[in-house]
Amino acid sequence: MASTQDSWDQAAIPGHNRPMRIAAIDVGSNSIHLVVVEADAMGGQHVLAREKAMVRLAQGEATTGEIGPAAFRAGLEALAQMAKVIQGFECGTVMACGTAALRDAKNAQAFVLEAESLGIPIQVISGEEEARLIHQAVSHAIPFPPEPVALVDIGGGSTELTWVQAGRVAASISLPWGLQRLADAAQTADPPSAHDLKRLRRMIRKILKQARKDLPTELPEPTLILGTSGTLEDLAKGAAEGRAFTAQQLRAYALRLWRTDAQQRIDRLGVDPKRAEVLHVGAIWALSLMEWLGTPPLRHLPVGLREGMIWEALKHGGAAIPPLADRRRASIEQLAARLDPDPGHSRHVARLADQLFLALQPHFELGDTERQWLAFAARLHDIGFSISEKGHHKHGEYLVRNATLPGFWPEEVDLLAQVVRFHRGKAPHHARHEAFRALAPWHRQVVRKLAALVRGADALDRRRRQAVRDLSVELDDQTLRVRLEAVGDVEAEMEAFRDKGALLGTLLDRRIEVAVS
Repeated sequence: MASTQDSWDQAAIPGHNRPMRIAAIDVGSNSIHLVVVEADAMGGQHVLAREKAMVRLAQGEATTGEIGPAAFRAGLEALAQMAKVIQGFECGTVMACGTAALRDAKNAQAFVLEAESLGIPIQVISGEEEARLIHQAVSHAIPFPPEPVALVDIGGGSTELTWVQAGRVAASISLPWGLQRLADAAQTADPPSAHDLKRLRRMIRKILKQARKDLPTELPEPTLILGTSGTLEDLAKGAAEGRAFTAQQLRAYALRLWRTDAQQRIDRLGVDPKRAEVLHVGAIWALSLMEWLGTPPLRHLPVGLREGMIWEALKHGGAAIPPLADRRRASIEQLAARLDPDPGHSRHVARLADQLFLALQPHFELGDTERQWLAFAARLHDIGFSISEKGHHKHGEYLVRNATLPGFWPEEVDLLAQVVRFHRGKAPHHARHEAFRALAPWHRQVVRKLAALVRGADALDRRRRQAVRDLSVELDDQTLRVRLEAVGDVEAEMEAFRDKGALLGTLLDRRIEVAVS
């Protein structure tokens, strides 16, 4: 199989100093997906269009070894429609990757030639290359945790697994079994029987037993699974309303799927009609993979092969892609640039909050990650003014929670929104504030501490004059003393700090004193 690196080294990406329009098509075994993006020379992306067609290229392939006539026609019709979309957006770069169905079908070459005549040049890639591109998409989407992680992508014809340690690939494997192929092989009744379930589990045990032989003996046991497919997205919605879910939660949802027929899954469980006939099989496959990997929780991410293809094209087209940390900062700055009415004030508050953080870090037991969150939240704390001064902290919470922030975990966005919410007004309380209560326990503690720091720093620029230039902190058993370096009279700022610093004093169990050095 070819590598995408081979054909994209000379990607047709025009002038690096102006936006580039890129079309990426994932010709999958179940569905064909198109995304069109406009990207700048630094890798920033704006989605212009998305198209999806469920064509089931792999359906029946296990029996005949070919893409069936109906699926063949449906696939080409979908590509013809996508070619019109691409032409309408005048894309300078067009990429299409074929996966399991085109890797294995005897008539795959005929399909590829027909697609090329439509202006869609399909490159059939190996399972290993598919896994590499998915890892690339994830690594550009979120910061990998330091602990071991497994990436799982359940396609229609194959499943890609990648073990990641500290962001680097430790091992990967492509299993020639995806949702459609498993469903075709299992041939369950509607509704399925207990015998169907036993037969499917037996089949999966054999698949995973063989897979173990193809892997290194020493692999890091993942603490988290990141899922990147539509199947796992549907399972996350059903098992945990789209949030991370445990094997226990998936087991309960799988039981509900197996106790209903396809129509009942649509009517009672809200399953997408396009997956209603096979999602019960996908649930057992995903559950078996979770158990095989040691039952860590699974989190769905809305990225996959298409996004990996786009990053590959940008890289080989000469774009200067900055590190993820820089793109995270850019996400915050872009949001602030649109909505912050007083960036000088917000940046000054962020600087003072950072000085408080560094002084109190040993007592708050916070690290570099929390320091970054503080900087981001302080930068955004006043964006609610763009809606109204009254209740601007609540408006700010809404704006952050509903913003598109590339590079951030959803939980991080929720945390930042709560720090913005509680930079003024009542202190956070799990009984009174539902969104705060929904955070993980440790994140609730972090919000209290970061909100207290932003409150204090905001008070020290009460009149938005940046009169308080710097500060230092002294802490003894009873008192938090804050010494200010200031220009001119800052009595209003000190009085505001005595008031808004109350949460800081409560968390430290100390009284507050503030004075000019």
